[in-house]
Amino acid sequence: QPEGRLPGRSPRHTNMINALVAPQAVRAPLALRKSAKTGSKTRAAAVAPKIVTASSNAPIGGDKKAARGEEASRLQALGKNPIVNAAAGAMDVIPGDYRIGGVLLGVATFLGPICHLWTQFGIHGFLGAFLAFQASRVRFRFSDTDLDVVFIEPGADDSTALDVDTESSGDNKLQGGGANKWSFDSVTNWEFWFPGFPVLVYYKENQTRPEGQPHFFPIIMDGKKLYETMLAKMPESVNKKPPVSEWNLDTAFESTALGRKIKESLSEEQLKQLKETTGFPGLDK
Repeated sequence: QPEGRLPGRSPRHTNMINALVAPQAVRAPLALRKSAKTGSKTRAAAVAPKIVTASSNAPIGGDKKAARGEEASRLQALGKNPIVNAAAGAMDVIPGDYRIGGVLLGVATFLGPICHLWTQFGIHGFLGAFLAFQASRVRFRFSDTDLDVVFIEPGADDSTALDVDTESSGDNKLQGGGANKWSFDSVTNWEFWFPGFPVLVYYKENQTRPEGQPHFFPIIMDGKKLYETMLAKMPESVNKKPPVSEWNLDTAFESTALGRKIKESLSEEQLKQLKETTGFPGLDK
């Protein structure tokens, strides 16, 4: 019997059967493959909700990113740049202090209406009013690398000093010129008169001039915070500085040669009183 011919069938019948069977044989694998794909999609769909649910409930990263996004939106709504605000968070702003201006105004009141010394009244009154006004707007800022001086609106909150530029304080023409910003690396020495009774701060830097430029500022800001910040961030002073916890009238006398000379003429009882006297009488707790 010829190969490929079915028994008892004519060649014509065999060809007809093959024509019917062959397409079915070809389509069968395609159907199986489609069925396999459909099954895979069904299984993936069944698994997918579990994956989504697990990731939505996981606090790792998602909630933190959402919180950061909400904070950025809040800052932008307030008109603040989130990037600038984050950088400003590393700064220490020294708040204003009105004690020196207030003391001078008090002295002026005594000299004028009571003692009728009107010239001295005018001098003390002018200085007191000027320093009180400066205390309301001048702010020292300490970053991790620099000290700068900025101006804010008189009476504004100290936190507004974080949002202004150094240019707000203008050109420091009285003390060497240039911007009121100096790197800590440029500071060659600093002094504080007086530890315990802050009145004047001094520092010398070689950024403005190679030979060194001194700067003097009356303490129209929180003296204790200024002192602590300078101790922590500025280079070590030529003269050893006591910690704030040891501040008293004795440390104020010890900070100058004249004060040390005066102490030599004091009795033991007077020296004891120096150590027991802390802060401005009636103004410091």
